[in-house]
Amino acid sequence: MRSHTVVTYTSWGQRVQSSCCGVFVGVALFAGSFPLLTWNEGRSIERYESLEEGRKNVVAIANPADTIDSSLEGKLVYMSGKAEGGADATPYDPTFGVSPSNTLKLKRVAEMYQWEQNKSSHTTKTEGGGTRTETTYSYNKKWSDHVIDSTFYSEGHHNPSYMPYTSQTFTASPITVGSHYLSQGLVDKINWYSDWSSDGSLSVDNIADDYGKETAKVYGNGFYLGCCPGSPVIGDEKISFQYIPEGEVSFVAAQMGESFTSYSTKRGGSLLLLRSGYHTAGNLFLLAERDNIVVTWLVRFGGFLMMFLGLKMVSHPLEVVLDVIPCIGRLAGDLIGGASGIMTCIVAAALSTLTIAIAWLAYRPFFSIMLLGVVGGLVYMMKKRAASKLGDRQDSFNDARNISGTCKNRQRRLCLECVLFF
Repeated sequence: MRSHTVVTYTSWGQRVQSSCCGVFVGVALFAGSFPLLTWNEGRSIERYESLEEGRKNVVAIANPADTIDSSLEGKLVYMSGKAEGGADATPYDPTFGVSPSNTLKLKRVAEMYQWEQNKSSHTTKTEGGGTRTETTYSYNKKWSDHVIDSTFYSEGHHNPSYMPYTSQTFTASPITVGSHYLSQGLVDKINWYSDWSSDGSLSVDNIADDYGKETAKVYGNGFYLGCCPGSPVIGDEKISFQYIPEGEVSFVAAQMGESFTSYSTKRGGSLLLLRSGYHTAGNLFLLAERDNIVVTWLVRFGGFLMMFLGLKMVSHPLEVVLDVIPCIGRLAGDLIGGASGIMTCIVAAALSTLTIAIAWLAYRPFFSIMLLGVVGGLVYMMKKRAASKLGDRQDSFNDARNISGTCKNRQRRLCLECVLFF
């Protein structure tokens, strides 16, 4: 691995200018987080209600090989059966002459051996509010399925500007399940690729162009374009293949003639579900609900992150301004930076939660009010219970004080009697 280090300096004025420009970006991120979080809650609720509607209305087609039932036209149907490409619909790569039998999809994976740049930076503050940045650039060789731009790489680390062959997908057409044809939307959901093992049919003679015939050699389950596969050099390319064999699929969609389409729900959503293997209709909806929950939380985190970064960028100029103060400037800037990071995190979390709550109140007011009532009732009960326990403790304390006072009075009377006796 080769590397070199570059040291750069940034003045205090340049830092101020950069941080002030960052304020505008921060405001945009902060403002954009609110509609993103609001939209996400509406999308999540719409998806949930659409799935619930579909679960109630779906009709199962028991035998996919049966004649098309016209009474199900436009209705949401469930089907499970073997997806097949047919003898005349096998996917075929015309460039390399590869055509696996009993296959739904074939993917050509092209990779080129190239330089990749990695960099790591370490920044320290200097006197006067400036910074010193030490950046180390290192280079290693790797296989990549796309061209890595090396325009700004150091001398001796340049990649080819194009790949002779690129990755490409070939699909059987049509793909059928019983007497039905899968729509393009369902076909696009078939994406569980696995590595294809050569059946002995690979041959350089099957390559369509002269460049491939002259340069390529059969290597493993694909081709290698270069001198020596064991010692690759920059610009070498290797071709491998992945495929999806024929097999059982389960799906939910709206019937449209001999094929299918997306089902439009009353809520305004659309349903088009497909999974590999056998799944019941209920399980398909359950998996779709799980995916909806995952997406919802990912977008929520994205909205929080936008809000946090926006607030941090808005407060950053204060940290930069303090850095210029002699002696204590850097320490003060670091303290303000740490404190602002904690505060912006707390504020972003609070505002994100509030935005989500308001969005729920707007999209599902009855449920939100009922939920708030339940939470309010629990809080009231907890407070009442805490107050009751506090009252019990106070009564116990008062009883203890009364008992203690009685004992003290008896002790005093006993002492007085002893003094009078003697």
